[in-house]
Amino acid sequence: MRRYLPLLGVLFLLLLSACGPAEGEKSPEAPEAGPLELDTLAVEVSRGALSTEELTQAVRELPEALKAALADQGVEAEAISVSVGSSPEAMAQAVREGGVDVAFLPAEDYAALEHPPQLLLTAGDGEGAAMVRPEENLSGERFAQALAAAVNTIREDQPVFGPHDYAWAEPEEAG
Repeated sequence: MRRYLPLLGVLFLLLLSACGPAEGEKSPEAPEAGPLELDTLAVEVSRGALSTEELTQAVRELPEALKAALADQGVEAEAISVSVGSSPEAMAQAVREGGVDVAFLPAEDYAALEHPPQLLLTAGDGEGAAMVRPEENLSGERFAQALAAAVNTIREDQPVFGPHDYAWAEPEEAG
């Protein structure tokens, strides 16, 4: 019996630590969330009515501008790449297949897609949309709010985002 006493003690402690708080007690608060860390972020923008010069400028300048703006919002991305989509359908396919994490396009183009990826952000009164690859770090409210704030900070210098503020497109609740 003496051989089993320490084992029973350890088992008892494990059982106690596995139990949640008793009814009426508060559970301990979650620790402050640190920065959201991403290895890479692949962004695709729509050609829209932009000139070749504006698109070239976006591909050249947007990665660093977006990286800095996201860092200000608590999202650290080691690398950001920007590409220009050839069509809304190709952009949606790239997001679905994982070649692109987030794609920005006119809301009208998003609405016309037969099987659109998850909508993450909207801009203005149906002027712009951003679709996202459904991955835990990317499709949640934390990343959506940070991305919207980052884009709104830099959009005046980046015509690819259009003139309207972006906001999180809260998912509809099933019911």
